[in-house]
Amino acid sequence: MISTPPRVYFDANVFITALEQSSARSDHAWWILQAIQDGEIAGVTSEITLAEVLVKPIELGMQDLVVAYESMIAPASNFDVPAVTREILIDAARVRSRRASVKLPDAVHLATAQSRSCGFFVTEDRRMEVLEGMKRLVVSPFTLDEILRAAE
Repeated sequence: MISTPPRVYFDANVFITALEQSSARSDHAWWILQAIQDGEIAGVTSEITLAEVLVKPIELGMQDLVVAYESMIAPASNFDVPAVTREILIDAARVRSRRASVKLPDAVHLATAQSRSCGFFVTEDRRMEVLEGMKRLVVSPFTLDEILRAAE
């Protein structure tokens, strides 16, 4: 067990992959999320993630999925879900001032990850450019191993 678990930020699409896909990629997302519960990593996501993942389930009347997301994306042991504060929004504006192509929700994700000193940013968005000091990872069979190896 690592004394201080690595801090890992999760973009909305990681939760969508885990809950809405039925493939090996879904299993890989679950492995990473399970590592939070097991205390191997400290997970972080923004409250904005919840708003992003709920759109389709609400639109399609999938109440069970809405409840699952609400339960999953909530503060818990080893899982931080910080509010979108004024400070985060100001930091998001700073991100966008340096990178005009970054949309506001992505800037909020990046600012939140930075505010929580995340060393990793897991996203399926291949266009996402993370901030200095973070490593961008996609969900794969090797993602968790890479995070844990870097923390040794």
